[in-house]
Amino acid sequence: MVTMEALHALTAELHAGFLTLAFISIMGVAVAQIVIRLREWMPEFLVRWSVKVRGYLEAAGYVGAVLGIIGLLLSAWTGMYAWPQDILLDHPTIRSKITLTAFATVMWAGIVFIRARFGRGLWTCPAMATLYVALTFVAFGILGTTGSMGAHLVQGGSALDPLWNFVGFDVSSDLILSTDLSFLLVITSVVLFVVSLYLAKRMDLFAVQLGPETCQKVFKWDEPRIEAEAPRNE
Repeated sequence: MVTMEALHALTAELHAGFLTLAFISIMGVAVAQIVIRLREWMPEFLVRWSVKVRGYLEAAGYVGAVLGIIGLLLSAWTGMYAWPQDILLDHPTIRSKITLTAFATVMWAGIVFIRARFGRGLWTCPAMATLYVALTFVAFGILGTTGSMGAHLVQGGSALDPLWNFVGFDVSSDLILSTDLSFLLVITSVVLFVVSLYLAKRMDLFAVQLGPETCQKVFKWDEPRIEAEAPRNE
């Protein structure tokens, strides 16, 4: 019979693999977009390579992020039943891992939302593309931290230990905030969210469509489509 601990290990590896694919793919698209934008100063073979792979990387990043979120939710569910509840709530490293996993899930959900809302067109707007890439970088960093915590729980150490020693971070420490600070953060987040929705509605930002028709003439960035030839210089 398959134990819940084994299922948790499987789902953990599943979401880690998919989200690593998403991270590498999104970063690859970012590099390819820069190379193509600066093609006048780049080697021709590098521009051709960037044009050919960026569309595939963009699609892989989106699919990997979606499947990674599903894996994260499955991993959280199996993790709740893999060990007794008192251990989950009393162990500081596990509490910190649960908290950071929740943060990572929300951030990856935001990444998927941005991609679903604006499509490939987000890469035609430098500000939106920068937000997308930065959010991916932070989300993957948090995910790596939770993975390191899991390795400490199971194996007593992690491959990232040299990094944690260098920055002075103890992965076994309790990252849970105090009740008052948590309440303040929740209230502040809700207020900022409501204000953002109000401003977006007032400025009609929900109707914005990012793409070559609206952004390329201004920023001169094109979508990372799957194509065979490099775009010509205008």
